[in-house]
Amino acid sequence: MSNQILLQVAQYLDISPSDFKIAQERFNAVKTWLDNGIYRSGYLPDVYLQGSFRLGTVVRPYYKDKDGNFDIDQVCELTKYNQFKSSEVLKNDIGDRLKENSDYERMLDEEGKRCWTIEYATENNRPGFHIDILPALKSNVGALHNIDITHKEKNIYSWSTSNPKGYYLWFKSKNIYSSSFIESQRSTIFNANRELYESKEDVPKQLFRTSLQRSIQIMKRHRDVHFIDKDFKPISIIITTITTQVYNSESNIIQIIDEFINYTLSRNEFLIKNGYLNNDNILDYSNGKWQIPNPVDYGRPESEKENFADRWNMEPKLANAFFEWCHQLKRDMNSFKKSGLSDSLNLKTKSFGIGEKVDRILIKETYDLFEKGLGLFSSGNRELLELIHLGIEGKTEWEPVIELAERFYHKANEGEGKDVAKVNYYQIFSHRGKSFSDKAKADILNILRRNSHSASFVLCCNLLLGTANQQMIRACMKEFHYENILEWPIIRLYNNAFILN
Repeated sequence: MSNQILLQVAQYLDISPSDFKIAQERFNAVKTWLDNGIYRSGYLPDVYLQGSFRLGTVVRPYYKDKDGNFDIDQVCELTKYNQFKSSEVLKNDIGDRLKENSDYERMLDEEGKRCWTIEYATENNRPGFHIDILPALKSNVGALHNIDITHKEKNIYSWSTSNPKGYYLWFKSKNIYSSSFIESQRSTIFNANRELYESKEDVPKQLFRTSLQRSIQIMKRHRDVHFIDKDFKPISIIITTITTQVYNSESNIIQIIDEFINYTLSRNEFLIKNGYLNNDNILDYSNGKWQIPNPVDYGRPESEKENFADRWNMEPKLANAFFEWCHQLKRDMNSFKKSGLSDSLNLKTKSFGIGEKVDRILIKETYDLFEKGLGLFSSGNRELLELIHLGIEGKTEWEPVIELAERFYHKANEGEGKDVAKVNYYQIFSHRGKSFSDKAKADILNILRRNSHSASFVLCCNLLLGTANQQMIRACMKEFHYENILEWPIIRLYNNAFILN
């Protein structure tokens, strides 16, 4: 049932067949215009799609996103080039050709670092479109289908290498479907859009969606909403590449998302705990550098590999933001599984599913656990801690959470049980943005003294006091080796970047 709900969500998030037809017409018009151009850099242009439109992972724009348009990525590759190669000349070649068309010149945005962008106006309250055209030359080095692309930084032009065609072929080889799947998809789309197609055979294959593609669409939408007011949003190709490499071809949508979450968070946990990662050529960290290699480049020399995480090495906050988002995705997936409501995923879409809000479920379950007297940090009890997460995220009121924490305190046995309950009460206080009184600080220090033998108490008390460090986190991870302490809500009080060594 939950998987069916996610399928409905993904279908809602997808581009409609009518919008896809508009996008296809606009792509073909630009392609025809570029195909007939004359360029100083070379000739025989090959104009083709790349990115989400070609991979079938395009997502309806989120209305609050400042870049909330359908993004059509297009490559203009000159397959034959003149003896003298200049990235500046190539970039301007494509720009000048677009400007020769009065309509495209009017819609053309300022020159980007790598692309030229045509902005189409929105029509009839439909999502807008823009086309990013990437100038490229056929490359003579590296893997099959490699291209040399331009990059402009502070008015200085340079070359870099990419392989969008090879990447698409790799993705296609992983995203396998049967003839019966094709027939089912074609019939479903045709029956829902008879005004667009004369027969089932007219339905383009680009509209077919597997569980892999649906999973990626949902995760991309979750990311878009999560980062609406945040910086360092992860790029789509990282999500797509990792998901495609770790998923099981027999998995459904929920399982594929879980496989992505479990893989990324286990890599992050191992790295923070041990200071290194064993290379797996999917998500690696070595010699102080992140690497998410283009799978097309597997087996090639390091100097020839395209690294999708190259910006992480220039801005460490990008990596931190990625893993923080993965934690949030896991929390929201758990809420969805518990409630059966798509709203629990925080995708900001039409609601799907029938059930009860997750905070109400958790409050009931926590009262039940309270009556049974289970410890707050036991692996069998996560309800109160999940409620604290929801409070931090503004998804539930704090009052019932505070009341439950107080009840646990009054019910707890003297000694460690009382101290655990106090730590939870104090973390709620801190998550609400409140400052501790001198009396409360003294109480936290007393808890620390009584439990100085426990790495978890040392960490939690220092998190409350703002004096925690990474060594304390690592010590606690070793003490609680059977669970990921990075998922505790109190860890969200740690605002320092992790030092990875």
